[in-house]
Amino acid sequence: MDRKLVELQIREAFKGVTLGGGVSLCRAQVADRHGEGFAEEQLSALLHPEITDDWSRVPFSDLESDCIAHLDAEGLRYYLPPLMLSVIDHYDGTSMRVIGTISALDPRGPYKTKRFERLNEAQRRAVAVFLIELPRLVELDVEDTKVAARSIEAFWSRYAPGASGST
Repeated sequence: MDRKLVELQIREAFKGVTLGGGVSLCRAQVADRHGEGFAEEQLSALLHPEITDDWSRVPFSDLESDCIAHLDAEGLRYYLPPLMLSVIDHYDGTSMRVIGTISALDPRGPYKTKRFERLNEAQRRAVAVFLIELPRLVELDVEDTKVAARSIEAFWSRYAPGASGST
């Protein structure tokens, strides 16, 4: 599958997804730092200007956060499409954006599959295609290759094109 088809599948599967009541990247950043270094006014200002109704408009600079691990299931569902697209377009094996995105898809992590509960079948298929095709689309470092392969084997393969139960 080529890059354009992978990107199209991600865009279509997550079309119309909003943050809803999910944890935003700014809130995740605050959680990561336990609020340290933020005055109440700063926290309030930090939490308001975020784009929460159209993931395709989330700026790349917002995605560079190292707080992906603090997203809940709704937050992950909202930010996952721009994160996956950014990994394809701007892969850097040392970036916390890339490490956090690939690690967030690992069902063996601290949240197991709990954070995938909000993903529908089309979204799960898009994630499976992303993980399967990623090594062909970018030159992954050794660790990212291992995590992606283990994640596919442990969970995402059941949503891969042609897998039994996958439509």
